[in-house]
Amino acid sequence: MHVAAVLKRKGNRIVSAAPDDTVAAVTRLLTEHRIGAVLVMDSDGQPVGILSERDIVRAIARDGAAALDRPAADLMTRELITASPTDTVADMMAVMTERRIRHVPIVEAGRVIGVISIGDVVKARIDDAELEVESLRGYVAGMG
Repeated sequence: MHVAAVLKRKGNRIVSAAPDDTVAAVTRLLTEHRIGAVLVMDSDGQPVGILSERDIVRAIARDGAAALDRPAADLMTRELITASPTDTVADMMAVMTERRIRHVPIVEAGRVIGVISIGDVVKARIDDAELEVESLRGYVAGMG
């Protein structure tokens, strides 16, 4: 299965924040949309980073409540690992595991078209396995 199929199934809604949005505002976005990370986009709509729940928790542990008043740009991960719609789910699982990341922006023709999470990848792998089991059951039943 390819990343394009995952996006088709889950949708390609992108929740983003501006670099100067406060961390408190980002936490409201995360809660409202029930997601674990937001893309941080510049005024041209280009991604400049990603800010996750983990980034925020680390900052609060280090700086206390003052971290909530800081801009997203201060805490975001600037080195984005991206993928394309033609990448396979198996490849994405390997990249996410190896790089210890949970969210990957999907880029096509230089623009972000969606974001997939490790949960999306795991669900796709489970769906693939269930389909394979059903196919094998049908094959075995047809042999008898």
